[in-house]
Amino acid sequence: MYDFAVVVMLALAVVKVVDFLADSVSQLHRMRGVLTFLGGLGAVWALDYSLFDRFDITVSSHAYGIWMTGFIVCGATVAWRAMFAWLTHDRAEGDETLGVHTGLRRAA
Repeated sequence: MYDFAVVVMLALAVVKVVDFLADSVSQLHRMRGVLTFLGGLGAVWALDYSLFDRFDITVSSHAYGIWMTGFIVCGATVAWRAMFAWLTHDRAEGDETLGVHTGLRRAA
């Protein structure tokens, strides 16, 4: 059970680090999806964490287990973004649900 919590919390960390980087460096705003993908794979690789090893599931090599766990973390970031969009009622902007905030426009 704790292994799923590790994956979910790692996905949350990737989402927030990518948000911080994209908000800090304006050129990275267009690359949030790529940064999320690379961040998820990089975080799992840096931790050398394989969900498959933790559950004693046989894969052909330890490296494949790390790669697949990285893809799982990348997929879990979508759920965090959807939850943040639902909580803040923001509309998606491209692949990013926490996009640019605009003020109210004058109607008349």
